[in-house]
Amino acid sequence: MEELRRELGLKEVVATIMTSVIGGGLFISTIQIQSVTHVGSGIILSYIMAAIPAILVALCYAVLASAMPSSGGEYIFISRLLDPYIGFISTWARWFSMIATLAAMAVGDTILIQNFLDISGWHSASSWIASNIQLIAIIFVVVFVILNYLGIKLYGIIQTVMFVLLMIGIGLFIIFGIPHVSISNLAYQAKFDFSSLAKASSLIFFSYIGFAVIANAGGEVRNPGKTLPKGILLSTFGIAIIYIVMAVITYGSMSPSFYSSYDFSTGSIPDVARYFLPSLIAVYVAFAGSIAIISDINPTILASSRLSFAWAKDEIVPSKLAELNRYKVPKWSLIVTGAMAIAIIIFAKAFMNAVMMINMAVLLVYISITASSFVLPYKHPEIYEKAKFKLRGLWVISLAGMILSALFFGYVLRLDGAMPGFLFLIAWIAIGSVIYALTLERHKLFWRLDKQQRKEKAKIDEKVIREMIKKK
Repeated sequence: MEELRRELGLKEVVATIMTSVIGGGLFISTIQIQSVTHVGSGIILSYIMAAIPAILVALCYAVLASAMPSSGGEYIFISRLLDPYIGFISTWARWFSMIATLAAMAVGDTILIQNFLDISGWHSASSWIASNIQLIAIIFVVVFVILNYLGIKLYGIIQTVMFVLLMIGIGLFIIFGIPHVSISNLAYQAKFDFSSLAKASSLIFFSYIGFAVIANAGGEVRNPGKTLPKGILLSTFGIAIIYIVMAVITYGSMSPSFYSSYDFSTGSIPDVARYFLPSLIAVYVAFAGSIAIISDINPTILASSRLSFAWAKDEIVPSKLAELNRYKVPKWSLIVTGAMAIAIIIFAKAFMNAVMMINMAVLLVYISITASSFVLPYKHPEIYEKAKFKLRGLWVISLAGMILSALFFGYVLRLDGAMPGFLFLIAWIAIGSVIYALTLERHKLFWRLDKQQRKEKAKIDEKVIREMIKKK
């Protein structure tokens, strides 16, 4: 079978992770979360609290990516280290959640693009976008599927360019925003109710997810044993710092009167920024916000298509999905990913109750990933020894990440409106289980067969030894 091309270096890895994470979670949720749980400037502390489990999970991904770099990394890690069925079914849920997220991002782009057009004074263009949201979202998906289809090298170039444009916007916001920060503004808004902070941090935690995207493209990264862990850790810590600094500047620049009168339910960082930044800088920040959420689409298409590619190589799904085009990318996996995303955009209302399923599916994978890193040194010490990135006390980090992910899962399940999403998750897992069972006979699960053969040999050896003892 043809192999994927290794065209991604450290800068493309960092660009992929940071652009896939920094999007609506930063530019929209930082503001609109106040309408869900009123924490004021306590949002800064919530970002710090949410960073802790995110960093723990990122460390687990870094170790696994260093030890077992491959396309469809999440599926490979879990299926080889825990169990093939758990590996498929958890990433099956993850696959749908990524495509649903892809559709949501394509639709959500319009909010920040409208911010940019309104701040620039192009109100008629903003109104046109508002009345053609579905069409524009579909165009976004089609364009980025085509760009992915044309090869991983082009993908890397485009993602790096968007990363630079995004970082310029964030840099300008920080440089021009710091002089407007007032400690008295932060003190006026501060709400330190633990229950509210915990709720905010549990919701904000999902603003950190996305660092796992590159693990699913491990087969296309140069020197992956070193590049992947370095990129994952650099990006995760960088993202945490950016989130915290941006929150400090945003809320530190709001006067008490502004804070009391602002409509947080429809706000965004670009919208707030226009009240205290120079007009040209505010326009570019709004542009960077639109770039941030658009740039999420490209890596999400990449990651979701590589999961189905990995399943196809193991023949759980049709092997056609592992077929590469002349640019050495899985063409049918890309087409299926794009078609699914467009279907969700068209029938968006039917999927609204499944929103919580996205968060649950992510946490399901995180629990499985941290469990995989927990068993790696003990179950497969020969693989762990070859890893270029290792951690002392990996079992403590893995266990802590596993427990926190499980607690977050339980917390999300208790939120209002979570039950329909949970039932959808169960139904989707049931569909995946049927597919797995129907294709069980043709799975190319050589590691599983080898394990079964060793067990059978051990039983035979034990029987022979018992018979020899009896004869004596």
